[in-house]
Amino acid sequence: MAKIRRITASEEIYQHLRQDILSLKLIPGQELDLDALAADLEVSRSPLRDALLRLSANNLVDIYPQRGTRVALIDLKHVEEERFFRKSLEHSALSRFITRFGDDEIAQMNRAIDEQSRATEKSDWVHFLEADDAFHAVIFNSIELGRIWELIVAQGGNYRRIRLLSFFKESIPAEIIAQHKAMITAITERNLTRLLELENLHLSKLLAETEFMLEHYPTYFK
Repeated sequence: MAKIRRITASEEIYQHLRQDILSLKLIPGQELDLDALAADLEVSRSPLRDALLRLSANNLVDIYPQRGTRVALIDLKHVEEERFFRKSLEHSALSRFITRFGDDEIAQMNRAIDEQSRATEKSDWVHFLEADDAFHAVIFNSIELGRIWELIVAQGGNYRRIRLLSFFKESIPAEIIAQHKAMITAITERNLTRLLELENLHLSKLLAETEFMLEHYPTYFK
């Protein structure tokens, strides 16, 4: 685990641990040794505790007084809540985006797809997910609602982890890339009905993949 050289607040620790949890470097259910974490990050226990409390509030760690702290298991109820939250906001954003996009936005989306293709070749699913987020961030940034996208990302820890797990199923990355390309076609044709259908399929596919993930990663789920 990389060392944090400068700590001005618990924010740096929070972001560091959050990234390790969301990238599955720290796996669901893993016990956290606070003394070892503090030593590894070269921080005191106080800002570490503050960071863990924030992670707990975001359903990413479970704190058991006198018993320890562990990375939270993925809660399917939270996954559905986070998916619904994102879907509702993104559908509204697409309705605006389709009337305002330009060549630059389409170019950014295509670059994100290219990054996903390169990540697939390397089986780098963390980078694949980052490129996936970059594709969807274009929608919000182009209509000056970038803060809404940041809120979706901040509140989507359980949904993000299960998305990352899904990429280990061989057919999924190619399906996502195909859906993104189809979305670009619908956007350029200004076909909102088709675009929303594709977006609904894109964001709902995890429901069909959950059984696969429960079978292959049973200890990761609550």
